[in-house]
Amino acid sequence: MQNESRLLHITGIVQGVGFRPFIYQLAKANGLSGYVKNLGNYVEILIEGDRECLDNFLKELPEKKPPLAKITELRTKNVPFSGYSGFIIVPSESGVFENSIIPPDTAICEQCRSEIFDPSSRYYHYPFTVCTNCGPRYTTVRTLPYDRENTTMADFPLCPECEKEYTDPLNRRYHAQPVCCPKCGPEIWLSDREGNVLSRGYEAITSASDLLQEGSILAVKGFGGFHIACNARQEEPVNELRRRLKRPEQPFAVMAKNAGVAESFADLEGAGREYLTSHRRPITVLPRSEEFNLADSVSPGLHNIGVMLPYTGTQNLLFDRVPDAVYVMTSANLPGRPMVVDNREALEKLKGIVDFYLLHNRVIANRNDDTVIRIVNGQAAFIRRSRGYVPEPVELPFEIEASIGVGAEMNSTVTVAKGKLAYISQYIGNTSHVETYRYHSEVVRHLIRLTGIEPLHWSCDLHPSFNTTRFALKMGGENTLKIQHHYAHMLALMADNSLPLGSRILGIALDGVGYGGDGTIWGGELFESSYFGYERIGHLLPQPMPGGDLASRVPSRMVLGILFEKLGRPELEKLPLVFPQGDRELSTVLKQLETGINVVQSSSTGRVLDAASALLEICKIRTYDGEPAMKLESAAKKSTHVVDLPIVFKKYGGSGVPVLDTTELLLGAYELSGKYSPENLAFAVEESLAKGISELSLSLAAKRGLEKIGLSGGVAYNDHITSCIAGTVAEAGFEFLAHRQAPCGDGCISFGQAIAGGLRTDPESNQVPERV
Repeated sequence: MQNESRLLHITGIVQGVGFRPFIYQLAKANGLSGYVKNLGNYVEILIEGDRECLDNFLKELPEKKPPLAKITELRTKNVPFSGYSGFIIVPSESGVFENSIIPPDTAICEQCRSEIFDPSSRYYHYPFTVCTNCGPRYTTVRTLPYDRENTTMADFPLCPECEKEYTDPLNRRYHAQPVCCPKCGPEIWLSDREGNVLSRGYEAITSASDLLQEGSILAVKGFGGFHIACNARQEEPVNELRRRLKRPEQPFAVMAKNAGVAESFADLEGAGREYLTSHRRPITVLPRSEEFNLADSVSPGLHNIGVMLPYTGTQNLLFDRVPDAVYVMTSANLPGRPMVVDNREALEKLKGIVDFYLLHNRVIANRNDDTVIRIVNGQAAFIRRSRGYVPEPVELPFEIEASIGVGAEMNSTVTVAKGKLAYISQYIGNTSHVETYRYHSEVVRHLIRLTGIEPLHWSCDLHPSFNTTRFALKMGGENTLKIQHHYAHMLALMADNSLPLGSRILGIALDGVGYGGDGTIWGGELFESSYFGYERIGHLLPQPMPGGDLASRVPSRMVLGILFEKLGRPELEKLPLVFPQGDRELSTVLKQLETGINVVQSSSTGRVLDAASALLEICKIRTYDGEPAMKLESAAKKSTHVVDLPIVFKKYGGSGVPVLDTTELLLGAYELSGKYSPENLAFAVEESLAKGISELSLSLAAKRGLEKIGLSGGVAYNDHITSCIAGTVAEAGFEFLAHRQAPCGDGCISFGQAIAGGLRTDPESNQVPERV
């Protein structure tokens, strides 16, 4: 039979996952000759042999690929026969192809984990043990192609034994770039507050474990940054950590050895178990179990807790001698600031916060915080999409030009996109802080370098004061597009659901605040949305925010703002509200409302939930972002569902746009506050709000011939509200859309912005049309 030759170009996650040795073995098994090599951002394969063997190779390639590999495109063409005598792996070269990238960091695989607990293995008790199926990837890479010399592992030359494994195509460590052993790899040690080394190697880890059991607080260096750890079973160290971090209420994530231990304090039923135990190892927000046996101060006032399992060798070894231990494992950063990644930086910035440091000498090239997932309405919702997922691309339902979205201000991410792929960055944080803004700029540069995508179009938020907006205007100049905040949510939601280019939906955006197209503050919006524009067709009744942004930090201000027109001053002064400045602040707020001075209007859903939480004395003072609404949801979980609140619609303003009257909602809760428990009224507020939004959405969708209704925004993390809306929409015969791969909150904004920029058809315009 005559031999044939075919040339393959494969893009996707095909570097650092054992793809080349897999191709080598597959070609050998099929009796084929040729070569495989990396070319910058794609893999090239030449295979030669008889047609049947070639066809079988192409059939088995996607079926048997390595577990971490992901093929986004496979192009094949016939080429002249070259007559290779065998099959070889060719060293990497730089190339020009885009849209292939290194895989995310993943948890240590079971084979490597077994080796670090096997006394006969040369990897015994060595925390940096990895192979092609596991370990750090993105956090080690400096540039492409993804070869050892381009990673932080270049600092550790391979010993003869590791070199042998690294160069053997039949070994599972073949070209695993982070491969190393105790002879040639990174070192771990324990130090005191001054940086003095106390112990090294496995002894350092066991000493750290002992210190945690004794109540000490430790900094632990991981893949993408530092964690701060303490014993989660004891109130004293958890409360001491809160005091040192000045985080009196914000929930801490915890780490347990395995799912069996996690079940002693959390409910793992449903999809939660699947995500908790996956090789991506996200923090999974789970309901507390009835037998909750951790310190209550881990997640005070909440019905759920963030849980993760060990994903590094170090973390696994911390449980070696105390298998039932549970540790607080929270990111080592101040709120909104970047995670600490450098040893010297840790010793400086965490001084006075931690007692000891568990350090190693592998440089972290890319800071990468833990991913956080919550199961909402039976499906996973990303609260934070980072380690384990980034920089894995999101596939688009159509092609777009090279673009970048720089995100919003809070919970910011960056997205670069071209063709049919979009790359959403790791979680960045609050870019109003100088440190985080600098980190944001670093992420932009690094993501562009790694993907090879040079943006033709830059997109940013409509808010003129955001640092990200200023950055985009500086970098993109005339090629910068300003996208309304909630419209970016809708664009992200549509692309996340793979809707084709001509699609139209009724989009519901429920969140805190976003700069509106009319210059006011939005946050409870109903849009008719397409990929080329939107129309605001409904919203929540705008409410006064006395003191502007102060009302988002002091929920009692929102109570006064919402009820001001309904209750007299004596009644308002008797409300069970708390103000940081006491009666003086109360008087100031009432004066603001009487005069209209320093009062802004907002349709924000988040502020309504905040106000309900304060009015019902569930959360009187906000100490972290989202606290009042989160505690309101937790209180509602205890409800017996015995009360309804009024759902009232009205026409608003000269345009006659229909709105949901949230004043009547809160007034109803106030009038019934002496008759029903705060828990029952919390449920009633959420239920009536969700039903009101659903009814208004269904009415508008029917009038406009829209068959799909979608929900985005931070409020979409509320399981009660989202499930109610989703159920009502589905029951009425409409299709309900929720986010799948992008966060519901502001972490998706950059994704929506990048879509808008990549689809722009009028290069002279710097505004997306506001009307469909």
